[in-house]
Amino acid sequence: MCFKSLFELLQTYNTEEKCENYFIKQRWGDKVICPHCHNDTKIYRFSKGVYKGKFKCGACHKVFSVKTNTYMGESPIKYQKWLMALYLITSHKKGISSIQLAKDIGVTQKTAWFMLQRIANITNSSDNKIGGVVEVDEAYIGGKVSNKHRITLVNKERYEYQQDKTMLLGMIEREGNLILRKFDKINKENIKPLIDKHIEEDAIVNTDQAPVYKGVLRGRTRNIVNHKEQQYVLGDFTTNRIECAFSHFKRMINGIHMFLSKKHLQRYADLFSFRMNTKKFDEVERIAILLSSSENTRITYKEITR
Repeated sequence: MCFKSLFELLQTYNTEEKCENYFIKQRWGDKVICPHCHNDTKIYRFSKGVYKGKFKCGACHKVFSVKTNTYMGESPIKYQKWLMALYLITSHKKGISSIQLAKDIGVTQKTAWFMLQRIANITNSSDNKIGGVVEVDEAYIGGKVSNKHRITLVNKERYEYQQDKTMLLGMIEREGNLILRKFDKINKENIKPLIDKHIEEDAIVNTDQAPVYKGVLRGRTRNIVNHKEQQYVLGDFTTNRIECAFSHFKRMINGIHMFLSKKHLQRYADLFSFRMNTKKFDEVERIAILLSSSENTRITYKEITR
């Protein structure tokens, strides 16, 4: 099935049964697999009663649904609302706030926020790796220090910038994927493991003149663009792409969410990166890519808020 708008989606999947079958098709294809014991030979489906629509495994005798062990987590929210949420969250370039999502799909703001967090959790980029020509830069996320009351300032005299903000390390592959990772403080001890984990050893790394990158690239070729000297492009060397990504990310925060806490920043960064990395795909393909990694992604409200 193909849909290019929310209107077409609701026309195509206008019943709960159609929406449920869509999720079943995306998760298991033509052969249902028990999420408890991974048996795929004797699976029975209830046609009536309290378990109508659910499955029972002939091997372990456990009852399950397409929601089991996924981000939906046996939620009583209707399948059509989950499908609408997936469309709205992934298709809007700058995302959607929980208040607006609640209005659009007819749930409370608390429920919409929980749905948003669970969907964002699927896009975890902690294991992604990129190579080729990679642009690396860091960004400070948080309100302007000059706008804060003097009592709340970390250092009233010097206006310490780093200590009062959340740091993001951005890595973007030339004509490729974006990775954003939150870390505590800009120093070599924090940046080195992130570069080792996410950038291939034979990659060419473009950075600005920041001394923190010296000695952390482990033999990777480094090209420097000196911003202090008003140098932004030097031949093929530039960090404009990663700076552009940070610009869009900050506009997402300011224009859509208004405020993000340090606790949840990484999930929003992962969701933003997912939208950037799948921008060349249509809505159907983007949702299919997201759902392909939804196995064992259940997260509870307590886990999110603790």
